[in-house]
Amino acid sequence: MMTGFASFIIVLLFILMVLASGRFFYGRELKSRARKLSRTFHLEIPNMDYSFEQIVYFISLPTNIPSIRNASRDNLVIKLDYKSLIFPRLSGLKMYIKSEKEKILLAYLPIKDFRLPALDQILKQGKINESDYRNMSTCKLIHPATLKEINEEVYQQIQVGRKRRKPAGAADPEQRTVKAL
Repeated sequence: MMTGFASFIIVLLFILMVLASGRFFYGRELKSRARKLSRTFHLEIPNMDYSFEQIVYFISLPTNIPSIRNASRDNLVIKLDYKSLIFPRLSGLKMYIKSEKEKILLAYLPIKDFRLPALDQILKQGKINESDYRNMSTCKLIHPATLKEINEEVYQQIQVGRKRRKPAGAADPEQRTVKAL
């Protein structure tokens, strides 16, 4: 009877160990493959360009919601969003405002939409495949400097909002004339 219980405990501990270490080994494997690819193509992951355009906001920008508007940068939390427990894969970033009373989801950045122009060119040339692209872009996304920049951008957006941009080819409003048909 004791051996059955001991076997159950050993199996349970093994399962818990696999679940607890999956993300750690996923991160190590990502960094290892990304390091190899970055050496091959002479790229520096921390210095690769990207844009914030693909961040999906769940609130209007800028917001007038007091709990969000009055939040400090310290209240903005970025959480890595994984797909699976056993074989984890990063699917994106969730950005929250966390206070003592509530946790409000502000924005989401899916990994599939996180594009890097340097990798786009290499992918187009056929030198890497989609899996390599995803590994390198994931490694860039979880880099501490990138997370800090995203944190600052989201905070700026909730405070100031998206900057109004003039569409390409649009004339200056003062120079525009209306012609009657």
